[in-house]
Amino acid sequence: MAKTTEKGTPMTDRKQGLDQLEQIQELNRLFLAFLRSSARDGLDCLGLPDRARTVLLATKQDALDVLAEFPRALFRLAFDERVPALAIDPLRSRHDGERYALSLTILLCAWTLSRQSVYQARLLLGLESRAMQQLRAMQLGAIQHLAHAPHLVLCAFPDRPWLWPQLLVETRPEGRQYLALIALQPGIDKDWPASRTPARLSL
Repeated sequence: MAKTTEKGTPMTDRKQGLDQLEQIQELNRLFLAFLRSSARDGLDCLGLPDRARTVLLATKQDALDVLAEFPRALFRLAFDERVPALAIDPLRSRHDGERYALSLTILLCAWTLSRQSVYQARLLLGLESRAMQQLRAMQLGAIQHLAHAPHLVLCAFPDRPWLWPQLLVETRPEGRQYLALIALQPGIDKDWPASRTPARLSL
């Protein structure tokens, strides 16, 4: 029997899900590149823990490329952030320009994803229902305006300061699987200490 490829079939849904994951992973690459550049220049690292900043500077590019393939966003969107009078001016400096471009790119991707699949937006971006509704209701002009907010895009996992150093140094497949499980199911092992070796998983 020939495989069906009509819109809405499991095959199509799976391909769309993989495409959406690849988009998030590409945004992870951009986000990590921005974090590393900021850390190198002693600038704001968007909530990256101090210990992780030191580790990030010592992490090789190939390891960051592997981390970028994490199965969810390494960033989060703070939709309670408001655009202040002294908002990001893309023309003020190279750093501000890169920060605005990053925020706008992430916002546009999140806006599109939230309209395509509420499930994927929740899973890959960690968006709550209120944030999802706010994002879906935005017009393009509002998105461009919101991207000027300086703390709109921040590091993910703010309640787990130990997780970022682990993400940067963990190379074992079973360890990376465990960290991914924690990231995708934030209710488990919230206080897992950074010094503890992740348990081996059978996934």
